[in-house]
Amino acid sequence: MSNQLQSITANDLAVMYSSEFTKKDAIATGQKLVNDLFEAGEVDELKVFSNIVRLKEVAVSADKAFRERINIPTAISSNGVEFTPKNGSKKLNYTEDIIYNELVAAVKSREELLKAAHNSKDVIYDGSGCEVPKVTASLDKSSITVKF
Repeated sequence: MSNQLQSITANDLAVMYSSEFTKKDAIATGQKLVNDLFEAGEVDELKVFSNIVRLKEVAVSADKAFRERINIPTAISSNGVEFTPKNGSKKLNYTEDIIYNELVAAVKSREELLKAAHNSKDVIYDGSGCEVPKVTASLDKSSITVKF
């Protein structure tokens, strides 16, 4: 199978978009591509979508590889895009604290009680004899899962 993206040279990528092509333009271009596709109805939408998903993975992979290999010591702009280095930040290891771990375990236990109360027709009581309330639920936004 031919892979058209592999035939694009580094120079093609370097000049693909002008410095005036903004993030807003990129978003609008993607939306226009989809709108035009659905209005024209000439191409199988799922075939296009499947290749958009592949193209996205190519771009994400290339982005990651660039971040690992390129050295940007100070903020710099190139082709209308600003690159700013960020040093790693300190992250405390909270799990080293016994009290923290006990509180996390208590929260997880309470979550399980709340789930049980929500799903039960009967009243449920916690270890202290207090009634566990039936909390409301909210739905996540529907989405499409993609695998290849």
